[in-house]
Amino acid sequence: MSWAKNLNIQITGYTYNLEDGKIVREKLSKDYIFTENISEYTIRTKFAFSSVKVGSVVEYKYTKRVASYHPGNYVFQRSIPVQYSRCRIVIPEYFVFNREIRGFVFPEVKIKTINQTATYNGQTISYNAEELTAEIKDLPALKDDEYVWNYREFLCRINFELKSISKIFYKNFAQTLKQIVKSLNEDKGFGKAFKDRKILKDELATTLVDKSTDVDSIGAILNLVRSKIKYNGYNTIWAMGIGKALKDGSGSSGEVNGVLLNALKNAGFDAYPAVLSTRSNGRIPFTHPSINSLNYFIVCVHSGDNVYYLDATRPYTDISIIPIDCLVEEALIIYPNSFDWIDLTRIGNNIDKISMIVKFNEEGFLSGQKRETYFGEFAYVFKQDYDKAEDQDKYVELLEAHNDITISGYTMEEKPTLTETYDFIDRRVRLEENDIISFSPLLFFAMRNNAFKSETRDLPVEFSFPYEQRIYVTIVLPEGYVVDELPTEGRFVFNKDQIDCSYYIQAFANNIQLSYNTKLSKCIIPAVEYGGLRDFWAKMYNKENELVVIRKAN
Repeated sequence: MSWAKNLNIQITGYTYNLEDGKIVREKLSKDYIFTENISEYTIRTKFAFSSVKVGSVVEYKYTKRVASYHPGNYVFQRSIPVQYSRCRIVIPEYFVFNREIRGFVFPEVKIKTINQTATYNGQTISYNAEELTAEIKDLPALKDDEYVWNYREFLCRINFELKSISKIFYKNFAQTLKQIVKSLNEDKGFGKAFKDRKILKDELATTLVDKSTDVDSIGAILNLVRSKIKYNGYNTIWAMGIGKALKDGSGSSGEVNGVLLNALKNAGFDAYPAVLSTRSNGRIPFTHPSINSLNYFIVCVHSGDNVYYLDATRPYTDISIIPIDCLVEEALIIYPNSFDWIDLTRIGNNIDKISMIVKFNEEGFLSGQKRETYFGEFAYVFKQDYDKAEDQDKYVELLEAHNDITISGYTMEEKPTLTETYDFIDRRVRLEENDIISFSPLLFFAMRNNAFKSETRDLPVEFSFPYEQRIYVTIVLPEGYVVDELPTEGRFVFNKDQIDCSYYIQAFANNIQLSYNTKLSKCIIPAVEYGGLRDFWAKMYNKENELVVIRKAN
C-alpha cells in the first residue's frame, strides 16, 4: 500500500460576506470537499467555497497526517491576497529535515523544544521534539505573468526534505552530489536499468544499415524508439520495467528515454542520462543536493568532439531539440564514476529566418510571398502548433486569422530543413486613390502590443529559449510612387549584448530593402533588471512599428 492511500486531511473553512451592513459567515460543507487519485503516490484534495462573489473573504484551515517521513511543503502565498497564514509542525528529535524557504517575502519563523510522549512496543516513551511555527501577515497576491516558466515556485513557502532519522537505527538521507551519483548508478531502477543488451538489438541492425554518419544513425535510433514506445504523460527519473513498457508500447518518461539510452549504447554510442527537474516541477533546491526534486532525464550522446541531447517522449523532438519544459539551467549528467552540470537552455541553435518579397497587386492590396525556415526549438514550436490543428487547411485558417491576411499556395517541407512557404494578401494596406500610403515594412511581423508596459514587476522575465530571428523584406514600389519617408536605421543593445537588435533599411529606385535581426543570448532576466528591459523593449516596439511612407511622384 502506498503512503498516499494513508493520507488523512481534515479541512474546515468559512466564507464571509457583507450583507446589509452585517458580516454573514457560511461554513465549508463536506459536500464540497473532493479527493482524487493522481497516481499510486499522489492524491489531490480539492475544496470549493459556496456563496463566493466579488468582495468575499475566504478562510480555511487544514490538518494533514501522513504515514511517511515526508511532511510535505507549506505554501503561504496565493494568487489572491492572504491576510494571515500560519504553519505549525512538530518534529520528533529522531527526525531531521532540510528546510528551504522560497519566495520574495519571508515568514517569521520560531523554533522551540518541547517534550512529548508516545507509545512504542506497548511502552510509553518520552522524547524531545522541535516545534516550528512560521507565520506571515498581509501577504500580497502573486499572480502569473507573461514570460514566466512557473510562477508557483516564487510563492512564499517552506519546503521540507528528510535529512536523517535515528532511534533503534540511524540513517542519513542527506547526500552529496557524489553520493547521489553513486546511488543512482547502483540503483536497479536507474543505472542498472541502462545495461540491457537486448533492447531493440535486432531492429538496430536494419535501422542503421544505410547510415553513413553518426548524426544520421542517432536520428534513426531516435525515430525507431518513438515508433516502438509512446509516452504516457507520467514524468519520472526511474526506468523500472523498460522491457514491459516496450512490449506494451507505452511508458513513463523514464521508461521511454531508458529505451532510447539502451538502444544508443547497443548501437555502440557513449550515452548517458542527464537528470533534471522540469520547469513545471520547479527548480532544484538552492540549499542542499536533493534526489527527490529530480523528476526527468534526457539522454546525452557523445560523438567524437560533439555532444548531442535527445528526448524520445514527443514526436516534435530531434537531435539537441528537446521539450521546452526540459530547457532548464541545471541538469546533471551522470557518468559511471563522475558527473557534470549542463545548462540545457544553451544547447540549441534556435534560429528563425524569414524572407518576404512584397508588392501592390492589381487591386491595390499589398501582397507577396513569405518563406520561413525554422531551426532548433523554433522547429519544435512550429510542429507542435501545426499538429494541434485538425489538418493543414485548419492551420492555414488560424494563420490567416492571427495575421489578418489571405493565404494561398501554402506548402510545408521538413527536409532538408523545416520550411514554410505561402503567398499572401495583406488587406490592411491598399493604394486606392491616396497619394500617400504608410505601413510598417515588417507588416504582420511587427509587435502588436508591448508585453512590458508595467512600471514594476515582481517576477523575473524568463524567455522560452535563447534565439536569433532574422527578417529580410523587399518591397517593390508601385509604378509612379517614390519613397517619402523611411524609418531610421540603428542598433541597440540591452545588458552587454544579452539582447541585440539591429534595424537596417534602404531605398532604391524601385524598391525598399529591410534587414531586421534580433538576438537573445540569455533567456533569464532578473526582476531587478526589469526597468532597463522595459525601456529597451519600448525601443524595439516603437522601431518595429515605425512606418514607411510612399507617395505619388508628382
